[in-house]
Amino acid sequence: MPNKRKKPQKFYCPCCQRRLWRVGSPKHYLFYQGKQEIQQGFKLTAQKAGFLAAQNDVWVDRQVWLEEFFCEEHGKMWMRLFRSEEGLLWAKPAKRTDWQRTTRTLDPDRPQCGVSEFTYRTSRRSAPALTQRFYE
Repeated sequence: MPNKRKKPQKFYCPCCQRRLWRVGSPKHYLFYQGKQEIQQGFKLTAQKAGFLAAQNDVWVDRQVWLEEFFCEEHGKMWMRLFRSEEGLLWAKPAKRTDWQRTTRTLDPDRPQCGVSEFTYRTSRRSAPALTQRFYE
């Protein structure tokens, strides 16, 4: 029984084409509300989307989610991942509309209300200046 284990799929930075590394964040699935969003999100006919909207107003798409990655040059970035019918994953940068369609996620462009201004500014500093001190 050779090679039962699947090899992990690699993703690359859209800016510098270096390899992206998964941070280990949870998957944040996208959801769709109402007939029009369900029709566009799942690519259904108007009749099928109306039927699904009548059953349940909110539908979660388990084939599309947001996940956090790390690039050596650009730092942390959020990517939108798609699972194709063959089982392959495709990634592209997350958009603002994607953040509005997820639950229990924080917008990375806005600071949290429970974090002080000092902590927020400190976390946004460039990391290379800090790491150079330790390796000299």
